[in-house]
Amino acid sequence: MQAQTLLKATCHRVPDKSPLTKVCSPGNNRCIVIGAGIAGACVADSLARRGWHVTVLDAASKPASGASGLPVGLYAPYQSADNNFASQITAIGVEFTQTLAARLLTKGIDWQHSGLTTRKYGEADVSRADAGWIKPSALVHACLSQAGVTWRGDCDVKRIVAQGAFWALIGHADQMIAQADMVVVAASNQSAELLNTVPTRAKLNFQAVRGQTTYGDLHRSESKQTSPCPINGGGSYIETDSEWLIGATYDRDNLSLDPSIRDQVENFGRLENLVPNIASSLKPAFERGLVKNWVGIRCATTDRLPIVGEILPGLWICTAMASRGLTFAPLCAELLAAQCQREELPLNPRLVKALSVQRYAK
Repeated sequence: MQAQTLLKATCHRVPDKSPLTKVCSPGNNRCIVIGAGIAGACVADSLARRGWHVTVLDAASKPASGASGLPVGLYAPYQSADNNFASQITAIGVEFTQTLAARLLTKGIDWQHSGLTTRKYGEADVSRADAGWIKPSALVHACLSQAGVTWRGDCDVKRIVAQGAFWALIGHADQMIAQADMVVVAASNQSAELLNTVPTRAKLNFQAVRGQTTYGDLHRSESKQTSPCPINGGGSYIETDSEWLIGATYDRDNLSLDPSIRDQVENFGRLENLVPNIASSLKPAFERGLVKNWVGIRCATTDRLPIVGEILPGLWICTAMASRGLTFAPLCAELLAAQCQREELPLNPRLVKALSVQRYAK
């Protein structure tokens, strides 16, 4: 089932009156998105498809320089015994992710709707079809290449200031970087720092989560074993057209971007638990230094759900995707764009509220 079909089944009318939102007419409006990771890139694509002129700014010189630079990641629904908010939202999110990937990426190279096997010790494997892998950087670059989207790197925004009907973005030495009718903050852990300088009742406090993955060239690793689909359970093992990957670690409040030998050993332990036959064939690659490590700092909330919505008129947020950015981000971007345009929403009111910034209002 395509996301468009799902949308018809799950859409919910936005209330006619909102305490914040003004109806946005994209023809004359410009939007600035702060953050060129998966969340910001998806927002840019969603708004540009509705006729907006979107400029994406990032302090880094290249897009996907943070946690979205992961070599490959999974999109999959989260399953909980009580079908909690994360379960319900990710079940819808995978449809939007698959539709976005099919529109923008090359199947088999940048993404694959491969399915997923969940493996737990002492239990039978559980396979599901509604999952797959994506190279996040490829998706970010594809979104930023769409008509109506402009990308600017080396733009380190320090403050957001209201100037009449516009929002001004201030950099070093109080230099104004840009201004626009609408600003979307999608700057991962920096989002709280930026928004806490704006007079608002919502006080944000994110948790930084360090993750390290270990990966290698599928054709140089001497592995004669392969996995037809990703294996998940206390970590994930993924094979793409050219690489394998295992991970990731999960270290709260650790900001180090230096790869750790300890974490590489931990990832090999994950490999042994998930796919012992592949671990055996990849062991020489680990021992001979043919593996690589990637480290990223993810942004999470205390309830492990993203934050999406309008903080003040024209000032929006879409961030804190944690370790489920590929599953959350396309849906969250569509939710934000639909709220802005007063369209039908892709989530029911309870789920919209679960993601709302108002849950952090003091």
